[in-house]
Amino acid sequence: MVTVALVILFVGFYFLKGAAIFSNDKDYYCYFKDVDGLQNSAAVQVRGLNVGRVSHTQLIDNKGVLVRISINKSVEIPRGTIAELASDLLGPKIIKLELGLGPNLMGIGDTLTSHNEAGVIDKVSDQLTPRLEELKETITQFNRALVSVNTIVGEDNQKALAAALASIKATSDNLAALSSSLNKESGEMGDIIHNAKSITGNLSKNNDTINHILANASNITRQLSNAPIQKTVADLQKTISELHGVMDKINNNQGSLGMLINNKDVYNNLNNSMHSLNSLMEDIKAHPSRYINVTVFGSGNKK
Repeated sequence: MVTVALVILFVGFYFLKGAAIFSNDKDYYCYFKDVDGLQNSAAVQVRGLNVGRVSHTQLIDNKGVLVRISINKSVEIPRGTIAELASDLLGPKIIKLELGLGPNLMGIGDTLTSHNEAGVIDKVSDQLTPRLEELKETITQFNRALVSVNTIVGEDNQKALAAALASIKATSDNLAALSSSLNKESGEMGDIIHNAKSITGNLSKNNDTINHILANASNITRQLSNAPIQKTVADLQKTISELHGVMDKINNNQGSLGMLINNKDVYNNLNNSMHSLNSLMEDIKAHPSRYINVTVFGSGNKK
């Protein structure tokens, strides 16, 4: 019982250390300058699958750290395979195998080419370092710009800026008041828009009538453009000129009409003649026998 207990203790101890006592895995070796916390029994992966484990690590002064990896016998390792010490931000160190192109296979106990993969922190640091330098330069330029602005913007300019801001605030208040007034008048605006819509609808309904009116106006315009307006205007001007000549003659007592209009004696004589004629007519009506004699043939009497 003591012997069995010692064997179980021995096997369990080496199992916990990552050593396979009864395993027939294939062993390979690789050297790293720094394993950075790589533990025995750490996983060995090919394309994300566990194919083995780290079975032993040993410090070698000349070559760094010797790492022995045990690979399942079913996994073939072609020549050109690279052992890469990789790390995860939250997980432990592991070894990734980048399988070579072959065609020959690595012999058991051969040494694989190895290199350390840059860690997540290192990758982030490599990417952030240029950005930090750019940010530093930007901050420097911004500080220079602020100094220039403080130099340019003196006390007078600050007062001007304050006045400009106050003016902007007043304008904003006026716009707010205008917006409130427009909101209050929204009902009337709606009626106006409705009326405009009605007018537009009526115009649309009377489109044929409007087109007919426009066509008539176009015809009238075309007839006016074809009419001899210039000749008509010239004739009218000639007529007006002749009328002016007649009026000048009348005003200058030339001709019978001018003498009749402008000569008072002619008017008086004509008036007297008319008066005498009226008196004669009245007397003829009253005493026709004085002026009319009727003689009957065969008779000696006169009537």
